[in-house]
Amino acid sequence: MLVSDGQTIKLNDKWGLWPVEVTVEDDSVTFSTGTASGMQVTMSEQTPDQGGPSTVDDLDFEVPAVQGKKAVIRITH
Repeated sequence: MLVSDGQTIKLNDKWGLWPVEVTVEDDSVTFSTGTASGMQVTMSEQTPDQGGPSTVDDLDFEVPAVQGKKAVIRITH
């Protein structure tokens, strides 16, 4: 999925996460969200070369490419 800086992604309620706020800057992506229990989660400075996805509540967040204020991301289960 192609995303832009400042975009919010609403996930299916079954995943138990709040909408994911995306920040794209400095060749990296930061994902900010929260869990159904109220815990806030920030995955800072995710990059294409970090060696694998970050995982929250069985969802993997991956950044295959970043250019400027846009990025290609994958959110998978």
